[in-house]
Amino acid sequence: MVTILAWLVLLVGLLVGLVGVVLPVLPGVPVAALGAVLAAWMVGFQRFGWQPLAFILALAVLAQIIDLAGNWVGARVYGARRAGLWGGVVGSLVGLLLFPPFGFLIGALVGAVVFELLSGRPFDEALRAGLGAFVGALGGTVAKLLIVVAMAVVAIPRLL
Repeated sequence: MVTILAWLVLLVGLLVGLVGVVLPVLPGVPVAALGAVLAAWMVGFQRFGWQPLAFILALAVLAQIIDLAGNWVGARVYGARRAGLWGGVVGSLVGLLLFPPFGFLIGALVGAVVFELLSGRPFDEALRAGLGAFVGALGGTVAKLLIVVAMAVVAIPRLL
């Protein structure tokens, strides 16, 4: 019975994690990691294994780093200045609120372009910075999806 409940906890955590990656209001990857930790606790940490659990937690930390760095690195590589970097962050948040669940992608682009234009940059440079913010946000989302899948690949065999 405990194993069935552990499976349920893990699956709910992974599903909420996947939803949370594309709907950034939910803390997707941390919820997926929490589901794995709770499932490991339910079946016993010795059965689940400490190394797989440590790997899952390391993946969760990596996902947070990628999330923070995604917009910044993408925008910076495409030539954004400080205004464009902040515009990408602000635009992501506004876009998410106005056009969920994928508004954060378009919001990053629009926010970076608008902030770059307000700082006096020419339109073509501002657009390039906005494209970078979009690419960074999209890349971060794809990376977090892959991380949740990797968590599933590590955790599921531990419950068999």
